[in-house]
Amino acid sequence: MTEKINLRAVALDILIETESDETKAGELIRSVLDRYGYLDTRDRAFIKKLTEGTLERRITLDYVIDRFSRVKTAKMKPVIREVLRMSVFQLLYMSHVPQSAVCNEAVKLVRKRRMNGLSGFVNGVLRNIIREPVNIEELTDLSVKYSMPAWITERFTEEFGRDTAEDIFRASLESRPVFIRTNKSAVTPDELYKKLTDGGIQVKKIEEHDGAFEVSGYEAIDRIPEFIDGLFSVQDLSSMTVGEFAAGDFRNASQVYETEGAAELSDNIHVIDVCAAPGGKSCHTAELIKGRGTVEARDISDRKIERILENRDRLKLDNLDAVVMDASVHSEESDNTADILICDLPCSGLGVMGRKNELKYRVKPEDIGALAELQREILKASVPYLKTGGRLVFSTCTITHEESTDQKKWIETELGLKLEAERMYLPSSGGADGFYAVSFRKI
Repeated sequence: MTEKINLRAVALDILIETESDETKAGELIRSVLDRYGYLDTRDRAFIKKLTEGTLERRITLDYVIDRFSRVKTAKMKPVIREVLRMSVFQLLYMSHVPQSAVCNEAVKLVRKRRMNGLSGFVNGVLRNIIREPVNIEELTDLSVKYSMPAWITERFTEEFGRDTAEDIFRASLESRPVFIRTNKSAVTPDELYKKLTDGGIQVKKIEEHDGAFEVSGYEAIDRIPEFIDGLFSVQDLSSMTVGEFAAGDFRNASQVYETEGAAELSDNIHVIDVCAAPGGKSCHTAELIKGRGTVEARDISDRKIERILENRDRLKLDNLDAVVMDASVHSEESDNTADILICDLPCSGLGVMGRKNELKYRVKPEDIGALAELQREILKASVPYLKTGGRLVFSTCTITHEESTDQKKWIETELGLKLEAERMYLPSSGGADGFYAVSFRKI
């Protein structure tokens, strides 16, 4: 008989391990779920929600615990801290779990770790929280209410106003929808829609992006036959803008500029994507120009190139190749060879906090300026690759002005390129992630 797995013990192991290295939280959760792939869907979903939610809501959870504990969370032993965090997460955000079960299981976890002397302390803190529940919705401190580091709260409130900042923080805590993009070089959107719905998947058409759908009602997207066959890719709506801009489709731009003297790109198009892994934008562009041109995807390591090639092969894109190259190092051989240059560059990632739970705790204020400088290094090294009349698409999955609109102005004034189109996405409930994309021409 198979031994029953203690789901909370599995979650606790993950949380303790991520205390020493937050950067591996997402990868660790995925690997653990793969290891316990034999569990039923509900049990695996419980582990996923408990670990991701506890990591994501850490500031809020610590605030609640510290109100009822004589020992503050920062001073607790890691095991006790994580047992309390995951237990309070269940009390606040998993209402289907009985409160008595939360307390009893927390005590069991502490005793299993041979910390019997602290089981009463844990039980007492949780019982007090149950007796005097905190209404999180009534909190006025946005940092505590949305579990957002204070510096991000202050920065976004100043840049976007309190109401918009609160909308962004709220969206970051909500379940993010999954969007897919039809591989139109292999199937029409209508054909893909029929195949997916016939397979029992819930599919919603997205009018803003041709061939894009929101999907739900499946267990694992990489096991869907149409995914395996390369008929679609998973990609957020906002990042689809890069491929669209590259191909000259500005329908989803918020601003389109007049570019005097810009020639239309026709056949024999050559695209260079300098920071391409895992390859979503390169593949999208290759799909859109298939039969008219080729894409050369570049990135800094063999491992990253392997990921690009895996996507290329799945999608059966014979007009895409990938090579190892450091984008910050100029390659004279590439000068004046690209009709289209894609620079989707390293950034703080603050637009995708809703998909990467640990990211908001990992990024520091000083990182913003350093990343903006790195982007400029890469742009200076890469822009000479453009032919006269060629197009640059610069993008980042963040919304800080240093990594978006400030760079737009710098590219215009320092690199001498002419604006074509621009789009800033702010994270929204049930919608796209935060993202910035801008297109230029070399005149």
